[in-house]
Amino acid sequence: MANPNPGNPGVDSTPESQMSHFSDDALPTALIDLRNKHGYVNEVIQYCETAYLSNDKKEIEAQTKEYMIDALSAVTKDIELISTNLTSFLDLQVTAIESLAPQLELVKNRIALVKAQHAQNRLQRTRKVVHSQVPEQKKEALPESEVSLNSRNLGAYQRIPLSERLKMLDGVGNCLSK
Repeated sequence: MANPNPGNPGVDSTPESQMSHFSDDALPTALIDLRNKHGYVNEVIQYCETAYLSNDKKEIEAQTKEYMIDALSAVTKDIELISTNLTSFLDLQVTAIESLAPQLELVKNRIALVKAQHAQNRLQRTRKVVHSQVPEQKKEALPESEVSLNSRNLGAYQRIPLSERLKMLDGVGNCLSK
């Protein structure tokens, strides 16, 4: 696999190692270089100010322009390097965060599944407790006026032979024994 940072042969192509390179080496080094250039620019300014007062002004003015152009171009290059490194570092971090989305979705689904299983177990335990404690049913009698004819108590059944039942019909005029 090719090294994505040809100027940095010690950095391999894994995002973790690249982020480590930027955070531990590239960005701090570039910031230190920029701080050093700031000191250099201040030294150039002080030299030019003192030389302008004591020497040939046109020559010092030309030298000052040349020094300032060199110093500002060096600072500009450092700022460009810092911004490039920082942009690359942030891109790697965004990529790493985006790669976590499927894992977070998986964790979210697992949590939902565990919650559903836990709720199902609690429901089953609750049902067992409720079924083992059967409540007593209340029995209330209706008032006498609301009791239907079908629900009234009938007297005890007395078996009467068929021949006796038929004899009771003889008085009505039906005669079966002729």
